[in-house]
Amino acid sequence: MRTRTALFTLLLIVMSVVFISSGVIVMAAQDASCLAFVQTSFEQLNSSCTDVPGNSACFGNGVSANSSGGSVTGFSKPGDKVDLADIQSVQTQPLSGESDNWGLALLNFHANVPLALSDQGLKFFMMGDVNVENAVDSSNAFTPVAALTVTPLVAANLRSGPSTDAKVLANAPVGTELAADGTSSDGGWLRVLNGDQLAWISKQVVAAKDGDLGTLPVIDSNTRTLMQSIFLKTGETTATCTGAPPSMLVIQAPGGMNASINVNGVDIRFDGAIVLHVGEADHDMDVVVLGGGANVDGVSLPAGFTLAVPMSDDGHSSNGAATGLRPINDNERTFLTPLAGGISPNLLYTALTVPTQGDVAAILAQLNIASAGQTVSGPASGQAECSRFKPTSPLGGMPLGSTPFYWDAAPGATAYRINVFDGSGSLVSSVDAATASTTIQLDTGSFGGGSNFSWSVDALVNGQVACSSGHVSVVRDAFGQTVSDGNGGGSSQQTCTGGWQGC
Repeated sequence: MRTRTALFTLLLIVMSVVFISSGVIVMAAQDASCLAFVQTSFEQLNSSCTDVPGNSACFGNGVSANSSGGSVTGFSKPGDKVDLADIQSVQTQPLSGESDNWGLALLNFHANVPLALSDQGLKFFMMGDVNVENAVDSSNAFTPVAALTVTPLVAANLRSGPSTDAKVLANAPVGTELAADGTSSDGGWLRVLNGDQLAWISKQVVAAKDGDLGTLPVIDSNTRTLMQSIFLKTGETTATCTGAPPSMLVIQAPGGMNASINVNGVDIRFDGAIVLHVGEADHDMDVVVLGGGANVDGVSLPAGFTLAVPMSDDGHSSNGAATGLRPINDNERTFLTPLAGGISPNLLYTALTVPTQGDVAAILAQLNIASAGQTVSGPASGQAECSRFKPTSPLGGMPLGSTPFYWDAAPGATAYRINVFDGSGSLVSSVDAATASTTIQLDTGSFGGGSNFSWSVDALVNGQVACSSGHVSVVRDAFGQTVSDGNGGGSSQQTCTGGWQGC
């Protein structure tokens, strides 16, 4: 413990300049007296907020909560817990050495995590000047229920949605035990958990081993829990001591779960852990993936990558496409490292780690991202500049449904062609972009069965291939969905293509 504490203190001291994606936060070397308090605050959170139940918030330090009627009582000291149904927003305080104050709070909320997988759901760690406001109408918020065990009477297909037209994800042999926790709006399908995979099975082909299936709640396109849609703000007040972590929100999902949330009108799907920061000056929401992978409004990010989403002036919706998709740099790695030493593994599903340069390099190699040396010349070679030509998104994970594909330009090209291949390497789709645009929207559900695919892009000059990129390997998600806010603000409700929300 002493070794770990000393390492954590050292990591904090060396942090003097903090970059976060497109924004820069400069921590002035003023008063180092608050560093010990930062360490103490982490220890206080770790000791006070163990065994926090789902759908609740825990007071770590420097926290306030408000309901529609004003301040929430009984939430004023370390270890205090409050049900999310009793609050509308939570605010943690910026770091101040003068007042020995640094806000830390833990929120557990269900989102789309079934109780059979975890009764705590997603974990929100609010650090510094962070405000999280619930954007889901509490009167219509969904509350998960304990699952009932069902078994197929015949070998049955598990599908991505409650329809025979939905994709087949797996087959459940007779007698397979499945955890059912909801029904479709027409009552003909059950949402089940098969291992860590959510799927739908026809109600006609199963028998309940316990309980009454008629008591299960309906799960449809409007189903969302408290805090599954939020409005997020993070401050950028200059800290009073060297090396203080910037204000941020850290979110972790249970292992293997593809979590779905909406933050400031932006749909985010991820497994593992992500970090969010909203710049006050540039109105960008920065997303960093610590582990697993994420999809931000259709753009895929593997672990160790970041991007920025421009926000509207009120911060409740995006104001354009995400930009700056890239690996995190050493400065970002420095300010993220204290998360691994500060938050106790007892509060987490798995200990947080920060991808190293070597980790990112391995991810890039695994994804087969095309470099200039991998670009293959075509009949129109030399008529386009192909030195920086490569695919950029999706990488690693690929959403199911309408998905934007991006690539870096080859100046001189008059058009581009996107080629998609299945797991055996067979071409399943080839689409020309009519202009020299470097993005195109494709329906990934039209690529056929399976989950493993790859794609490449050709740069064309008057219909002739100037150069072709290398292949990028991607795994198609089993579920396609968006999660808009519950009050009609933020992003508008979109049609989803299956999954836990039942459309």
